[in-house]
Amino acid sequence: MEPAEVVEFATVLPGAVAFNEGNVSDTYRGQVLRADMSTANAILKDVPIKEMANELISFVLARQLSLPIPDLLLAQVAPPDLPATKGALTRDGRRLVLASVDVSVPSITFRYTQDVPGRARLLAALTAWPPLGRLYGFDAWIANVDRHPGNLLFGSGAEAWLIDHGYAFTGPAWACSALDPSAMYRHRLAEWLTSSLTIDGREMRARQAGALEVDLKLIDVEAAIRAAHADRLLAPADVRALSGFLSARVNEVARLASSALGTPVLI
Repeated sequence: MEPAEVVEFATVLPGAVAFNEGNVSDTYRGQVLRADMSTANAILKDVPIKEMANELISFVLARQLSLPIPDLLLAQVAPPDLPATKGALTRDGRRLVLASVDVSVPSITFRYTQDVPGRARLLAALTAWPPLGRLYGFDAWIANVDRHPGNLLFGSGAEAWLIDHGYAFTGPAWACSALDPSAMYRHRLAEWLTSSLTIDGREMRARQAGALEVDLKLIDVEAAIRAAHADRLLAPADVRALSGFLSARVNEVARLASSALGTPVLI
């Protein structure tokens, strides 16, 4: 299945402001000019090239699976407008940064710490979130080792957004030799969410995750990497290794997600 989503290019406008509280990356709030000449508020991240590729590929894959993820743009920025140092350089001396369109929805971490009386309601809404099993499967497939509560935005009702996939494919500086399609890498949802699910809830989510394999087999991974422009960011050997890893890992998703949910593999 060819990806319908191709990562859009944008330009960072002057006036971005740093906010690094609790963030690993150099992070800014600012505005970007999109390809259609509209502007958007965005979270800007200056990250190394491989981590940038992780984010872009994960975005395209999530969109293909209809998982909620904010628009992610590949934005160029002039040195006077933002002191970026880690992304690739363009021919005219600008840096590439990630621009995630700001959806203005708080993270699980923020809501949990700021609304103590509402914690039970938040947890109930999260465990009832309809695509939760698909998220368990998705994180197992892409070997996302960093789905902590700050990397899942959750608003009123069932509004949710997946963010920050720089630690996909085992981490931000993965090596080809370390990509094992059958390996059970760290699955962070197992550490902070699984215990809040009932036994029946875990089994239902495991079935959802297992059913995701059908959708994954339809995805053209190489086309997704191209749609993310990651074939221009990564070395050819890295592209081949990552494509092979994701393609082979499809058949492991049910097992890996079931393990993260603490349930037997369901046939």
